[in-house]
Amino acid sequence: MPEHIYATDGADFEKLCAEGFTVDEALQLVHMKNHVTEHTEYKEMMEESRRLGFIRWLIEHDRISH
Repeated sequence: MPEHIYATDGADFEKLCAEGFTVDEALQLVHMKNHVTEHTEYKEMMEESRRLGFIRWLIEHDRISH
């Protein structure tokens, strides 16, 4: 996992290894922790896009007026 090499320098990585996680498991967990906010922001953007699409559909089909 070369894209996660930077994660081996952190205290989180060291703590996970000390707790018994394998190097690969620790790398994956640190990577997930570092990128969870990106996933959350993307999910929120997609939900907003779906809401706007639904409102657009309601307007186009005369279910509500603007």
